[in-house]
Amino acid sequence: MTLYEILSDPNTGVGIPCVYSHFRKEDGTLPDSPPYIAYIGAGQFDFAADNTYHWNRNQYQIEYYFTRKDETQEAAIEKLLLDNGFLYDKSEDVYIESEGVFVIYYMV
Repeated sequence: MTLYEILSDPNTGVGIPCVYSHFRKEDGTLPDSPPYIAYIGAGQFDFAADNTYHWNRNQYQIEYYFTRKDETQEAAIEKLLLDNGFLYDKSEDVYIESEGVFVIYYMV
């Protein structure tokens, strides 16, 4: 499964809208209000030794946008990531004043 499929699956996902990169007002994909998730590729982690690559893994930045703190929702996102083999680093709650929303960044 792709990260998008994991995050947006109605049966196993977290039950909030999800998109790669960003929602667009002009095509009607922007949700009326948070919470929602956007994610984007953030490079690749490689393990190399003896002049050869032994493995690599794509990295992603997941952005969880919300207006009200919901620790249950955060726990659901984190459990979903761990259950699907994604270790993560989590940021603090960041307030985006111009948008009137908070965001938490997960690096996986």
